[in-house]
Amino acid sequence: MGKIFLALIICILFTISTFAQQPGRIITPGLGGRSTTEIYLSLAVLLFGLIILGLQIGIMFKVGKGWGSNSIRITGITLVIVSGLFLITAGYTQDQIAPMIGLLGTIAGYLLGKSEK
Repeated sequence: MGKIFLALIICILFTISTFAQQPGRIITPGLGGRSTTEIYLSLAVLLFGLIILGLQIGIMFKVGKGWGSNSIRITGITLVIVSGLFLITAGYTQDQIAPMIGLLGTIAGYLLGKSEK
């Protein structure tokens, strides 16, 4: 399982670095002014996030301890990180993503700071 996970990470990082090194900005019509590089990087980040979430959920069910608050924290933090990476790779400007990054930070703080009493 660990070797498959490592191979997936290496493939995704190789794909991201390959697309990031392509010179020029080719704008695809009908896609909101996004370049093909931005589209491919965004899709790679989303695919990576889905793979990580699938592995996390699979491991949680394999352990058999149920779906508790720690499970929600782990998947929530993963979603926050993937969402932030997606916004960055999608090519939005700093002014456009600043409010969303603030909201994602608030969600992460809530998930990490919340304790059971």
